[in-house]
Amino acid sequence: MHDILKGKIVPVSSLNSSDRSAMYGLMECYYDNIEWERFNSDLDEKKDVILLLAGKGEDIKGFSTLMHVETVVNGRKSRAIFSGDTVVDEAYWGQRILGRMFLSYLFTQKIKHPLLPLYWLLISKGYKTYLLMANNFIEHYPRHEKPTPKNKQKLIDGFATQLFGKSYCEESGCCRFPESLGQLREGVAPLEKEEVDGNSRIQFFLENNPGWIDGEELVCLARMSWSMPVSYLAKSWWKLVAAPLVKQPTSPQASVDSKLEHQS
Repeated sequence: MHDILKGKIVPVSSLNSSDRSAMYGLMECYYDNIEWERFNSDLDEKKDVILLLAGKGEDIKGFSTLMHVETVVNGRKSRAIFSGDTVVDEAYWGQRILGRMFLSYLFTQKIKHPLLPLYWLLISKGYKTYLLMANNFIEHYPRHEKPTPKNKQKLIDGFATQLFGKSYCEESGCCRFPESLGQLREGVAPLEKEEVDGNSRIQFFLENNPGWIDGEELVCLARMSWSMPVSYLAKSWWKLVAAPLVKQPTSPQASVDSKLEHQS
């Protein structure tokens, strides 16, 4: 049985060379086309990082980098927390500490500027990242249930153009870089046919980002609301306590939801 992960949030400036090497080593395990110099340059642009630690030595078993971004649309300023490189050792998949730490970080930032809208901005190169957003944030875009409202699309375009320049295509809503900045290694989180057939969110992601396997990334936006922590805690309680007591249906969707549970 593996250790329960602990999480902490630290400034990127506090990371030492050993921390960076451990983080890069994790990236190498799960992604192709990454480079040490580019990894460090990208890391230096971020403000904070969530570290997932295991064992008495607090070995790094996962992390997610965080950047603060602002943009103005129709005369109104909005803020976003952009999550960059994110990876968790497969041995610890299913532990929800990363989601809790990230939500705590968002809530703290919301408290600091309560009157300004706050969003989570992410680029999804894999369907699991997309599901992490879609399964947990009530207001998120793009989504299969309805078209993205014009004001939210302007926000996405504004944030993405600011961060990625010409690599972002407004027509597709995706970032296509001159060369891949990293894509999942073959065999990592492979798509099973029943997952695609039984999950409308995965289908939507694949249809809207057909180049994901080559490192193309779908730009996504999710709103942080005051009720978000309560909603997340209630959902976590249901899965931990109530759901096991309820007889599970035997539909294909139930099977898919079970496989993807660690993403919610």
